[in-house]
Amino acid sequence: MSVQANPFKRTTIIIMVIIGFAAFVGLLYGLGAGNRLTSANDGQAHGASYSFAGYKALAEIIEQTGTKVQYSRSPAGNDNAGLLILTPAAYANAEDLAEVVHNRSYIGPTLIILPKWYIGPLPGLKQGWAAKGGTVEPDTNTALLADLVDAEIKIDEKRKKAGTLLSLSAVAKQVKAPDTPVTIKGDYLRTITRDRTSGRALAAYIDDGGVYAQLDSLDESRITDEDEIDASYFPVVVVADADLMNNAGMADKQTARHAIALIEAASTGSEETVTFDLTFNGLGSSENLLTLAFEPPFLSATICLIVAAIAAAWMAFNRFGPPLRERRSIDYGKTALVNNSAGFIGRMQREYLVAEPYAEMIRAQAAEAIGLRAGADDALVNEKLDQLGEVDGDRFSALYQALRRTQNRNEVADAAAALFNWKKEKIG
Repeated sequence: MSVQANPFKRTTIIIMVIIGFAAFVGLLYGLGAGNRLTSANDGQAHGASYSFAGYKALAEIIEQTGTKVQYSRSPAGNDNAGLLILTPAAYANAEDLAEVVHNRSYIGPTLIILPKWYIGPLPGLKQGWAAKGGTVEPDTNTALLADLVDAEIKIDEKRKKAGTLLSLSAVAKQVKAPDTPVTIKGDYLRTITRDRTSGRALAAYIDDGGVYAQLDSLDESRITDEDEIDASYFPVVVVADADLMNNAGMADKQTARHAIALIEAASTGSEETVTFDLTFNGLGSSENLLTLAFEPPFLSATICLIVAAIAAAWMAFNRFGPPLRERRSIDYGKTALVNNSAGFIGRMQREYLVAEPYAEMIRAQAAEAIGLRAGADDALVNEKLDQLGEVDGDRFSALYQALRRTQNRNEVADAAAALFNWKKEKIG
C-alpha cells in the first residue's frame, strides 16, 4: 500500500501562514488606528495641510528652529506640556474648545488660530489643493470664543490689498498687514499685533491676571487685585487673522519671522514639543483597546505575543512526522512485566535482593545441562561445575559466592554478568 505524498509544499504553507498572519495583524492595527491612517492633507486649515489655508509651512519652519513638532488626533495630545496650537474649523464646538483651554491652564500655553476662509474642493484639483471661498463671518468666530472670552470680531472687506501697510507687534518690530484683515477686540483681550488703520488687534492674548512680559508691551494687563480672576501660569493667545500664520502668509519672509517670534513668545521660552491639534478639524480618533495594544507601554507586550506565536508556528513546522500516541504506563506481555518489575526494583534501590535468586537460577540451569538430577547436594553440584574449568581465571563456585555477597547495584551487575558469561562459555 503506497503512501500518498503531501499535496502542499512546506515552503508554500510557510508563505501562506506568514501572509495570513501579517494581514491579520494589519487588520487589527487598522481597526485600532481608525482615522489615523487617513491622509490629513485634505486642503483644510490645520497643521498637516499643504493648501494655502493650512499650517504645514509653519510646522516645518518650527522644526527648522530645532523644536519638535507633532500632530494630535486624540484628546491625549492636549496634555502636552509644550505649546498646543488649536486651529478649529468654523463648525467646531465652542464648549469643547473652551474645555480644552481651561484644562490646560496649569499644563502649558495654548495658541488659537481662528478660521478665516471658507474652503471647498473643485473638480480636477489634486489632493491637498483647495479653492478659496468667502471669509468666515465674524459672528461665527465670536461664537467659537463665546465660552472663553467676550470678543468683537470685524473684517475689513474694503482693504483687500493691504500688504503695503505695516502693523505693530509686541514680538517683532513690525509685520505686513494681511489682505482683508480680521481684527479682534474685547475687555479681557490684550493686543499682541495691532492693525495700524483700525487700532484693533490682529493677534491678542486673554488677560487672566497672569504676567506675560513677552506679550504685553503694546497693551499691558489692566486686571487689579479687586478682580476675582483665577490667574493662569500659561498664556492663551488668539490669532484673529489666520493669514499671519497659514501657508499663504509664510510665503512672505517678514510674516514668517513674525509667526516664529509669536510662537516663541507664546511658548514662554519652553523647548517642549509644539503640538498641532487635528481633532477640531474632523481628523480625531478615539482611544480603544486595539489602539493601546500598538502604543507604549503595551506595545512591548504585543511584540512578545507576536514573537511567541512565531516561535510556536516554527516549532510546528519543524516537527517530524505525525504526532506520537501516548504510550501506556504499563505495557502488555511477559517482557513488559519483567521490565516493569526491574524498573520498580531499581527505583526502590533493592537490586541486591535479586542477587541470590539469580545465582541459584544459573546454578540450577547449569546442573541440569550436565545431567545432574534435581535436588542434588549443593556441594556436589558446585564441585561438578568447578570441574568444567575456569573463565577469565574464575571457577563457578567463586563466581557464585561473589554474586551472593554483593551489596549495591554496581556490584550486582558486575557479578551477575561474570556468572552469566561463565555459563555461556562452558555450557552455552
